[in-house]
Amino acid sequence: YWMIFTIQLEIGVRLLNANLKQSWRDKTNWMTAGMFAITALLLYSFAFNLTGGLVRNLLPGVIWTVFLFSGIFATAQSFQQDRQNGILDALKISPIHPMTIYIAKTLANILMLLLIEFALLLGATILFSEPLFVPQLIIIVTIGTIGYTALSTLRSAINLDRNNGGLLLPVLALPLLVPLLIAAVEATSASLQQEAGTAPWILLLSLFTIWSAAIATLMFPLAD
Repeated sequence: YWMIFTIQLEIGVRLLNANLKQSWRDKTNWMTAGMFAITALLLYSFAFNLTGGLVRNLLPGVIWTVFLFSGIFATAQSFQQDRQNGILDALKISPIHPMTIYIAKTLANILMLLLIEFALLLGATILFSEPLFVPQLIIIVTIGTIGYTALSTLRSAINLDRNNGGLLLPVLALPLLVPLLIAAVEATSASLQQEAGTAPWILLLSLFTIWSAAIATLMFPLAD
């Protein structure tokens, strides 16, 4: 079993490297997600005038709304190129375990999304004059990103040939993310307010993230 695990781990690392290179070459989804995030953040800053005491009340919802829809844009076509080129079918009939394929793709999406999100935190720090790039908030963003990216990557693996299938799947995925997003918003709010009750929300967020990642990993072999 240890030898099998070692082989799958080595293959997973190579797949992760290949997925990162593919994401770097095909920047369409990531540029779309990044431009949406920047535009949305600027619009929120002018629309709500988030200054003074209001910023700590409204900013958590603003941040996670931008993060969520940026993630949907970025991961919506995760498996499209692999499916069109026959790479996904080749991987599935190879000795590589389906979970290894999914985990490598999800990790690549997480790393790319975290780059966008951390850049947004730096930008929001400047726009709203509120220190957001701090260790506790970075931990919350990282945990929440793992949770929603796990489900959104699974959604992108589902192949629907029917009309509007690509539009329907994000809508169906959103209700599954509601508990995770509530925990993420509450944890972020408690962190900005510097309350002592941050730990329970982080724990709840972690539990939802573990649940999302586990369910998505187990369901990936049945996705296509």
